[in-house]
Amino acid sequence: MARRPNPTLRAKRKENLMDSIIKIITEESIAEATTRHISEMSNLTIASLHYYFGSKDGALVATGEGILEDWISEILKKKTITAEEKIRRLFTPPKYMVAFSQIITYPYRQKEVSRKARIVDMNYTNTIKEFLKIHEIGLDNLENNAELIKTFLIGLSFKILVNPDILDSELENLKNFFNKKEELPDIKGFK
Repeated sequence: MARRPNPTLRAKRKENLMDSIIKIITEESIAEATTRHISEMSNLTIASLHYYFGSKDGALVATGEGILEDWISEILKKKTITAEEKIRRLFTPPKYMVAFSQIITYPYRQKEVSRKARIVDMNYTNTIKEFLKIHEIGLDNLENNAELIKTFLIGLSFKILVNPDILDSELENLKNFFNKKEELPDIKGFK
């Protein structure tokens, strides 16, 4: 009978695998996050990845869940800093948001993994709703504004890969949007 590693070792190995996934996604792309590449970078076997996460896609979703819980939620739920400062912190360094955005927009093939990815996405939306409530932003249409901010942050994650200096201008655009939102005319087909 095989012995299971102690809980501390298990946690360390899982963290090592997830750190490798983040590094591969941010330095290369999610397409390069193959089972073999992840295991080589983490100095663990492919069997370890399957043991801890079930599959590569399971490891990706678990990494996204970890980023949401340990990075995004921690920043967005703080009550002592401004909304703008929170968004800046999400992208300092940008690797977590870049990896997270690619993970939640990745097309998963396995039903169970896809379901878990949708749950992470829903939790992300709920975290953004809490952020908007804390700062009393866009409460008139919370659901749509949460989706808008979510799309903005995902898009910014992809843009920052190409142009790391874009954060200031994009934050200014977001502020202008919310300041002028009430003045926007009705456009046929958009409500």
